[in-house]
Amino acid sequence: PDLPWTKGDLGKPFWQATPEELSGNPPAPVTYVFKSFGDIHTTVPVEPHESERAGRFVRQAKTECGIHTRTTSAGAPHGGALQNLLVKDAAEAKKLVDSCVKTINLNERQACDVFCLVNGAFSPLNGFMEEKAYESVVKDMRLPEKQLFGLPVTLDVASTEGLKEGDKILLKWDGED
Repeated sequence: PDLPWTKGDLGKPFWQATPEELSGNPPAPVTYVFKSFGDIHTTVPVEPHESERAGRFVRQAKTECGIHTRTTSAGAPHGGALQNLLVKDAAEAKKLVDSCVKTINLNERQACDVFCLVNGAFSPLNGFMEEKAYESVVKDMRLPEKQLFGLPVTLDVASTEGLKEGDKILLKWDGED
């Protein structure tokens, strides 16, 4: 398309470039940088001094997609508290494994979801979503507590036969608990 700018290869990420490298030689009258990536309809280049979010959601009545909003302070986990579900005590881990009524071997995607839950990447979730949370996220992109959350996180299994609510299940991936 006919764009009012030309693309210049800096040979490195823009944040490692000097102001002189950004403006070019000879210096361009106006310098724009893609600091934030979205689709072509909502993202435009911004001037180097502008926020990395300034080029997002142009021509729309919003400034954020909802995922990148601040919670309690800069750098805080989504929801304000990191949910670390990792069991570090070997005796406690063995006790949990022994209490499981069934073992499920996970595929790679399922294992990734478990990893994210255990390590807090899906905070404020402290487990897979129950039906109420799932429906809320699918319908409104929010948890029932009204926190933004655009991704339903569920464990899809072939069968729940023989399981009842409250049963513990041992999840394995690549031969490991």
